[in-house]
Amino acid sequence: MIEILDSPNHVVAMRLSGELKAQDVTEAYKAIENALKENERISFFAEVDPSMRLTVEGVVKDVVEGIGQLGKLSKYYRAAIVTDKGWLAAVARVEGLVFASIDVRVFESSEREKALAWAAEPPPAAEEKTDPEPSIHFIQTTSENVFAYEVDGRLREKDIKTAIEQVKPFIEREGKFNVFARFKNFSGFDLLSVFDDNLIRLKLKAPSKIAKYAIVGAKPWMRNLVELAGSLIRTEIRTFDAEEEAQAWEWVGAQQALLPE
Repeated sequence: MIEILDSPNHVVAMRLSGELKAQDVTEAYKAIENALKENERISFFAEVDPSMRLTVEGVVKDVVEGIGQLGKLSKYYRAAIVTDKGWLAAVARVEGLVFASIDVRVFESSEREKALAWAAEPPPAAEEKTDPEPSIHFIQTTSENVFAYEVDGRLREKDIKTAIEQVKPFIEREGKFNVFARFKNFSGFDLLSVFDDNLIRLKLKAPSKIAKYAIVGAKPWMRNLVELAGSLIRTEIRTFDAEEEAQAWEWVGAQQALLPE
């Protein structure tokens, strides 16, 4: 069940315990909608009791309701999750990366009051939207068979579209090619960008066209994901620490010809 707790007007606070059913999820999202009617931005506080367990209907309802909130991410400020469940803490941290516009923090049950105080801090006014600088830059190489790029910051839909246009000629021509990717200050990606039709089609073609994929500067979670992906596709993928960049270039068979564009 989900119990809505007393909290400041701009905070949706709840306690999760027992079975989490579809009706509970509905009540939680109703509380969120009510808070959004009265506040420009809101925060969350969720205290997870050890007895909490998900049901299939609850998960499905949460996914459906969550998709409807994707266009409102700028209205969410902070999310404090109080739990001693290791798997739930890990999920929350991943969501914090994916939804990087929301400050997500995990607290232990002994830090409940600290978590609530943190979530209750008034959010600043939403910043006026400006067109951000590109976070993906393409690197000229010494080989026509190596596609190279650098990611610095958060990947947005516009960055994904630009990358698709740049790599498309490599995908469409005869033969295989290698890829070099350098990650600097990578802070996640906009969730909607992964649903781009062209990106989905590209992902279906890429495994049969890319021979080697070198990733430099990957964070630990990325390394784990890469290792999993590498076991499922034909492309040979290797990760390198930032100081191993020279080895990465040697492995894909090229060098950087010029500084990133």
